[in-house]
Amino acid sequence: MWFVIWTVLVLGALGFFAYLGWRLWRRSVRPLLQELGNAAQVTGELAEKVAVLQEAQPEPRVTPDLFASESQREAFAQTRHDIRARRRSRADARRERAYARWRDLGQPF
Repeated sequence: MWFVIWTVLVLGALGFFAYLGWRLWRRSVRPLLQELGNAAQVTGELAEKVAVLQEAQPEPRVTPDLFASESQREAFAQTRHDIRARRRSRADARRERAYARWRDLGQPF
């Protein structure tokens, strides 16, 4: 008698878990797989756009090289010096404009 009861309980539990797994698959896993497919498609489109943008990217102005000649190294150093000088002059101009505004407001600078 107990064998029949336990068999019915085990088969009922197996049936319940099979039903629960099927519902879980239908409601969550299948839409998840569809979204993963959409994400893969968007990633492919993004990769194409990145490739186009990389092709359109201009060449770098200065390309330092470990095996550059002495004259090339001097050109690199001069370019670095020019860029730093321009940055310094822009910073000085900004600072002077700020000091002028402060002086107009009556600050002691």
